[in-house]
Amino acid sequence: MNSKESMGSVAGYAAVGARMLEIATARGIEKGIEVGVRAAMDYLAEEREKTRKSRYDRRLHNTRLLLKNYRSFKKHAEGAIYNAKQVKESAIDILDRLDDAMLGNETYIDGIKESQQRTIIILHHVEEMLRFYRISCEQSGKPEEMRRYRIIMEMYIDDEKMTAQQISEKEGIEIRTIYKDVTAAIKPLSALIFGIDSLKTE
Repeated sequence: MNSKESMGSVAGYAAVGARMLEIATARGIEKGIEVGVRAAMDYLAEEREKTRKSRYDRRLHNTRLLLKNYRSFKKHAEGAIYNAKQVKESAIDILDRLDDAMLGNETYIDGIKESQQRTIIILHHVEEMLRFYRISCEQSGKPEEMRRYRIIMEMYIDDEKMTAQQISEKEGIEIRTIYKDVTAAIKPLSALIFGIDSLKTE
């Protein structure tokens, strides 16, 4: 092999080496991009899940607030004239706006009581969803479902409020069962009051 051939071989090897380095670098970059994209997608999915869970938890909390303040809403709305044709916003619109604002408890309730008309819209909505909840409990055929409905009505809705102690004696169950039943009832009520969007996907 003469020096010219030797130099050609070296140049060839150098070109092949440079090309292999280029390919390896490109593959490394591709792999790096792929890993980066996957990590970004995982992070976004995790953040979406956190947001969804936070929204779900807020709606459970707000369902309980709506129930606890039902009698106060009713008192606030007394004497108001309700005309469905004049209504410019739906209950879901009102609740979504208040939910999106992530208000504190009192501000959330004050947002509903902003006007008698708004309060009546929410009252009608809650009453209608309670009616659907009752039907669901009846159709379940499970005595504990009907008991949960009665407990919600007696604690939060009926004109004559009953304490957990009174309900416990009436139903013949422990007080802690009353609170467990309220928590169990809040989940389907939240889905009814806020719409299917408030359901937690497992």
